[in-house]
Amino acid sequence: SPPPTFTETGKALAEKLCEKSEDKSFCISSLTSRPEADTATAPKLGVIALSVASTNASDTSFYIRSKLKQRNLEPALEDTLDDCSKNYLDAVAQLDDSLAALLANAYIDVDIWLNTAISDGEACEDALSERAGNDAELARRNTNFLKLCKDALLINTILTP
Repeated sequence: SPPPTFTETGKALAEKLCEKSEDKSFCISSLTSRPEADTATAPKLGVIALSVASTNASDTSFYIRSKLKQRNLEPALEDTLDDCSKNYLDAVAQLDDSLAALLANAYIDVDIWLNTAISDGEACEDALSERAGNDAELARRNTNFLKLCKDALLINTILTP
């Protein structure tokens, strides 16, 4: 069966696509954060969702690398940052693959790679919560990353024929 067709575009469409999101207002604001979202159709919003998640992952990866350069990090925090750094390097690759797959209409591949990126974020979350070495900023960024990936996954599921 073909994917659902939407008469809405832009913000109205974002509101519809985000209905089942665990954080609807976050989903809508991230989907409409790019100027091209104003007139976007459903496939374009799918690309925007992945693109925003990918940018977030790259920024978080950069944040972790800059934290790791600090001297005198407590060992527990350094271990957590090391783990999360690996997780985010993998997540960035998964999201790049997801974007390429989406542009080729390979929705099942998008699903697989997004789920892998979500596992990366969850592994970082586990490292942050299980060790003494916590970093509140990284925890916040990671929570947002997981929301972005889950929203992209939700939209991909909607778009999948």
